[in-house]
Amino acid sequence: MVGLDDATHDIKRVRLRSPQADPFDFSAGQFASVTFEGCPPRDYSMANVPGDPMLEFHVRRTEGGATSAHVAEKLKLGDSVRVEGPFGASYLRETHRGPIIAVAGGSGMAPLKSIVERALQKELPQHIYFYFGVRTRARPLPARSFRRAGRDSTNLHFIPVLSEGDGIEPALRAWCTRPWRPTSTSSTAARPTSPARRSWSRRRRRLFEQRGMRRIDIHADAFYTAAEMASAGKKTGAEP
Repeated sequence: MVGLDDATHDIKRVRLRSPQADPFDFSAGQFASVTFEGCPPRDYSMANVPGDPMLEFHVRRTEGGATSAHVAEKLKLGDSVRVEGPFGASYLRETHRGPIIAVAGGSGMAPLKSIVERALQKELPQHIYFYFGVRTRARPLPARSFRRAGRDSTNLHFIPVLSEGDGIEPALRAWCTRPWRPTSTSSTAARPTSPARRSWSRRRRRLFEQRGMRRIDIHADAFYTAAEMASAGKKTGAEP
């Protein structure tokens, strides 16, 4: 591990460099199974673009989460980390030319950060609408960089969605997990991040379909905490 810093008060940004010459191969938006020393494996999305020599993961501390607690309290530079993958069906379709609607909150920004940055890197022609949900502006994550990118690109539209607005600048006052009206209806890459991820995904899918999207153009990978997986009786889990 070559990088570790605070993205927010409860999210660590972890950067890894592979000992192999070739970078980890994946499509923007996918995730990997990550194992920190002494911890069970957990699934985290890559926040970097494909081809980058360093992998970036956003690890949010969850209540009762052994892996996230290890990352928050014990992980240090130089530690070895095992990465397996890639996995996931919610990734950027680089040949698709419909508009992209990306919806995320908190550490759910990681895969969409990869998708949006990859789309800009490839100079894809379609418009990108990135709705990012936070409680207040005190939790920016990489939001400032997307605002700057939006000013530099006529295709990127970054829209903060605040559940507790402060009135400093224009933003939507809502929850990303509740109904809202998207500005385009051709394609989407959505990442559920609320506790009710399955019902969130179903509601979003129904809403997008009602707005005219084809089901084949709606993509989402639901992430669950270890506690949620245990309560559901599942054997393995993922921390978003």
